[in-house]
Amino acid sequence: MDLTEKNINEEAYDLRVNKGQLPTIMIAGHTFFVDIRMDMLRPKDDFLSKGIVFSDIQNYYDEDQNSYIIPYNRRTHEFQDIDFSMINEFPKDLIAVQFPIENELDRIGWNRHHGFELTEGLSKQGFKMQFEAKQISWEDTVLADMIKSNLKYVKVLGDCIEKPNKNKSKGRKI
Repeated sequence: MDLTEKNINEEAYDLRVNKGQLPTIMIAGHTFFVDIRMDMLRPKDDFLSKGIVFSDIQNYYDEDQNSYIIPYNRRTHEFQDIDFSMINEFPKDLIAVQFPIENELDRIGWNRHHGFELTEGLSKQGFKMQFEAKQISWEDTVLADMIKSNLKYVKVLGDCIEKPNKNKSKGRKI
């Protein structure tokens, strides 16, 4: 098969297929390996981190942008889930990061894992070995709307709760 006919970067293809090198993604200054076989973004040099497991972040897939937008803990180098029903302010210890989905991060690994020909889809999407996640503002995520909604709910709930009467006597009067 001629890779040049399909407009595939031969050097990147060789590194991935013949030399077994995994693509990488830089998230907030930290390098992760894109490991489709293990279903995760695996930190390059932090063996205590659990990394970012793709099956754990499925709810953070943004269909409009065909990417993930996840809360990320820079200290632990991990995805950190948020309880959307209770949150009432932006997380101070987390940032929001956006990056492509699995089949864009490692199309060859994705093809291999799902039983497709290795070059399937490479010509139209291209093939890269290095990516960089984009940090985005919390205000530009759905979290901003969730916080507004939760604060409004708390205010309505607070107005409905009866406040105790402070003049109520405690016991019998003589």
